[in-house]
Amino acid sequence: MGDKVKPGMNPEEIATLHYKLLMEDDRDEWLKTMRKFHQEQADRYGSSPDFYWKTGRKYVDELEYSYKFKLKDERQSSNNKIKFFFHRLNKEGKKQGSGQVPIHVVKDKDDNDEWRVDVASY
Repeated sequence: MGDKVKPGMNPEEIATLHYKLLMEDDRDEWLKTMRKFHQEQADRYGSSPDFYWKTGRKYVDELEYSYKFKLKDERQSSNNKIKFFFHRLNKEGKKQGSGQVPIHVVKDKDDNDEWRVDVASY
């Protein structure tokens, strides 16, 4: 562990860090990659971040999945919202399932317009 959320991170950096921290089992720092609204809901059972963390960690721990940046979806991105796809890889490093998962990163008005994760997939 060691990578941290820093001011001024670009959308790709925050999305990549989101998956890296999930794989490193660093929930506290992982939460900082998310919108303030989600951070505030994180300890509520059934909230999006609660679901994301439990699902993501299950895939990493039990199925040994990993995530690697694939591409930005230009058609579904704007100045305030970016959609990326990441490769979902199995323990052999091969694509698992469809082989790609989407993640949406937005400028968070509640966090000085910093780029933060709004919706994630695992």
